Order: sequence, then structure tokens, then C-alpha cells
Amino acid sequence: MIKSHKQTFLQGTLTLVLANAIVKIIGAVFKIPLTYLIGPDGMGIYGAAYEIYKWLFIIATAGLPIAVSKMVSESMACDNREEAHRIFKVAFGLLSVIGIVGTSILFFGAKFFADSFGNSRAYLAVMAMSPSLFFVALMSAYRGYFQGLQNMVPTAISEVVEALGKLVIGYLLAYLWVPKGIEYAAAGAILGVSTGSFLGAAILFIIHRFYRSKNVGRRKTATVHTSRYRTGSDILRYLIKIAVPITLGASVFSLTSVIDAAMIMNRLQSIGYGEREASTLYGYLSQYAVTMFNLPPTLIVAMGISIVPAISSAFAVKDMRLAKKTTESALRITLLFSLPCAIGLSVLSGPILQLVYRDTGAEKLLNILGIAVIFVSLVLVTNAILQATGRVFIPVRNMLIGGIIKVIVNYFVVGIDYINIKGAPLGTNICYFVIAMLNLISVKKYTRAEYKFMDFVFKPVIAVASMVIAVVFTYDKLMLGTQSNSIATLGAIVIGALMYGLMLIAIGGIRKEDIELMPKGQKILRIMNRFGMLK
Repeated sequence: MIKSHKQTFLQGTLTLVLANAIVKIIGAVFKIPLTYLIGPDGMGIYGAAYEIYKWLFIIATAGLPIAVSKMVSESMACDNREEAHRIFKVAFGLLSVIGIVGTSILFFGAKFFADSFGNSRAYLAVMAMSPSLFFVALMSAYRGYFQGLQNMVPTAISEVVEALGKLVIGYLLAYLWVPKGIEYAAAGAILGVSTGSFLGAAILFIIHRFYRSKNVGRRKTATVHTSRYRTGSDILRYLIKIAVPITLGASVFSLTSVIDAAMIMNRLQSIGYGEREASTLYGYLSQYAVTMFNLPPTLIVAMGISIVPAISSAFAVKDMRLAKKTTESALRITLLFSLPCAIGLSVLSGPILQLVYRDTGAEKLLNILGIAVIFVSLVLVTNAILQATGRVFIPVRNMLIGGIIKVIVNYFVVGIDYINIKGAPLGTNICYFVIAMLNLISVKKYTRAEYKFMDFVFKPVIAVASMVIAVVFTYDKLMLGTQSNSIATLGAIVIGALMYGLMLIAIGGIRKEDIELMPKGQKILRIMNRFGMLK
């Protein structure tokens, strides 16, 4: 039972990790040339519109997909397939209404939002982004349903289709509208996001119709915990009960991010920077440093999505041993993945930016921000764990505490002339560190997870320290020998990754049980045993 359950969890995670990796590659193909096309100022406009959109997006969609996933997984754990579909239908109707309202607010309030943000030229981009809210709301209903079934393939396909639409349409419109002005080019790029969300919703509609046609004959057979028929109004009340606190937590933090971003623009202008200069600095932060910083946590989101139904179903059948093991596995894998990414981004911040953007203006920002990858990744996964256990208000409280700290730190530090924009990543580190620590305390309390020093601290730190030595040595030698930043950076990343992996194996940081539970795990394990790679 435990093995098959964790196989489903890890396979779902790996499916989404692969999809997210493809999406990030597509996103890089879109965003990197876009930075060349419209520059830091244009990316500042793009980023401002995105921050405004993101707050309404989270209000519209943050809690309900998780609620749908949780409720569907509980119904399926009780073998009640028809109730799972009723949950989807209720959620779809609710999200459709929310999407329409959100789109209208964003479209008609575009000028107000842009002016309040301190970047008046962003209003066209905000208008172009508004239709995306409706289509993303529809996608959220479909994704929550399939994730509750622990079928991550539809989510993965829709994410790739959405990214491709953004790439093709967004870059084409930005290129065509550059002669009209930077603000029009930024709006064109944003319109690609709306087009991509439409295509993603369309593909999910097709997949869902196909899935229902195959399973229409299966009837409700509740056998485990409940035979009570829940009406649409019962489902709606329960959905809202789960979704509201999750939405509050996400929207509170998103709102603080919007306030924070607007504050950065205004605080920079208060110490002598003009609107265009402030937009350029904000562009370096939001679209150069933050884009690189977001790569690892985006892949960790896949684990958060997979862990909600995995732990929810374990709690539904009162299997606390399974919930504990799944929690420990998720946290261990999160730490082993995020630690080298964080340190690597920080150590190689300049070379990476030079490789990707041919512009190192955000080097110091990424050097500071890179460390926060560890804390953000832990927050994403621990939030999901707490939500899956039904403790949905705990992340709300902790995110609120972290958000307030972030706003306070940024207000004072960004306003210091010689620190300016560099205060923002410092605030991010402090904020997410506090949230991660508070979340980990709560996770331990409710899942009885054990954070063993050797597994969670000593072994990862030894492995990452070896990686840093290898990275610095390799970069310096290759740079000296080839005079090519691209070769030196890529070579250092490859050697660093190999050193980290080999050191983890050497000191027993990777467990046999983790490998066994992965797709093709037995085959991978046989190969590793053949070469004596596991103790």
C-alpha cells in the first residue's frame, strides 16, 4: 500500500517536474529574446503589469484548485467517482463566475492599477493581461479535478500548450509593436500570455470530455467512510470552507508583494531616481534576477501539487504512518534539490546572467536572492502539507507574518541610498526564512515528521560544500583556458552537479527506498548497485 501510494505520488511529481522543465525552457526562449527586444525598462513595464495581474489571479484561483484536489482525492479514496465529478461541476461554475468578475475588474481598472503602481505606462499591458484571468480560472477547475485523481498528465500537457502559445503569439506581437513604443511592445508580450491561457483551457476541455466519455458508465459506489449523498450546495459550502483560508493566505502574501513592488518603485523615486530609472532597476530585479531565482521553486511547485492528494487520501483512510513517510520524503527531496540550486545561483550569479542575458546588471541582486531558493522551496512544500492535513489557517498566519516583515524591511532598506534596490532581495530572504521555520514547526506537530540532523543538515551541507569548491575551481580554470564565459559557466554547472550527486551517494545522502519508489526505480537501482554506487 505504502509503496504503490508513494509511487503514484513520485510519478505525479516527476510528470509535473518534466512539464515544468519544458515550460521553463519555452519561457526562457520567450523571455530572453524579449529582454533584448525591449530592454530593462520594457521588462519593468512587463513586470509591473504581471504583479498587478498576479494578485487578482491568486484571489481568483489560489484556493479552489487545492480544495477541488483535496475533495476529489477524498471521494476517490472512498471509491465515490460520481461525487468527484459533481465536485468538479460545482467548482467549474464557481470559477467561471470568479473569472468573469476578475477579468472585468482588471480590464476596466487598468489605468488606476498602473498609476497606483508608480508605472503609468503599464496600463496597456494590464488590459492585455485581463482575459487571462477568465481562462486561468477555467483551467484551475480542470487541473484541480485531475490532480485529485492523482493524474498529473492533463495539467502537464496544458502547461506546455499554454507556454507555447505565450511564446509564439507574445514574441510575435512584441516584435511587431516595438515601433509603436516600448509600452505597446510590452502589452503585445502580455497578450501572448492571455492567448496561451486560452489554448491551455481549450486543451483541458478536450481532455476532460475524452476522459468522461471513457468513464461515463462507472457509478457511485461509496464503500469506505461515507454513503451520504452530498448535494451541490453541500459541495459548494465545503469547497468554500477549504478554499477561503488558502486564498486568504495566498492573497495576503500576494497583496504584500504588490504593495512591496509599488513601494520599491516609489521608494526609489523618493531617493532621487526618475520613473524610467526606477522602472529599469525594477526590471533588473523582477525580470532578470527573479526570473533566474524562480526556476528551481517552479519545479518544486510540482511536488506541492502532488503532495496534497497524496497526504489527503492518507488522512482520509487514517493512515498516519503513510502520511508521515510521504511528508519526510517530500521535505528531504525538496532540501536536496533546492540547496545546490540556491548556492549555485548565488556563487555563479554574474556568469549565469552574462550567459543568459549578456547583461550583469542584476548580479548583486541574484547573488543575494539566490539563497532564498531554499526557504521558498520549503515554504511551497510545507504549505501544501499543512493544507492537505486540513490545517489551512496555519499557512495564512505564517504568510501574513512573513509578508509584514518583508514590507517593513523593504520600506526602510530600499530607502537607503547606497543600498536602494538591493534591499528587496534581502527582505525576501528574511521573509521566507521566517515562514519556513514557522511552517516546519507546524508540520512536525501534525504529521509527526522527524527532521534528522544527518539527513536534513549534515549530509546536504557536506555535499553542497564540495560542489562549491568544484564549481569555483572549474569556472576559474576554464575561464583562464578558454576566455569564454559560456564554456566556463556551463562546464562549472555540469562539474558541480556531478560532484554534488557523487558526494551525496558517497556519504549516503540518497536512500535506496527513494530510488525504488521512482518510475523505473528498480532498474536504476540495479545499475547503481552494479557500479557500487550505493552502500
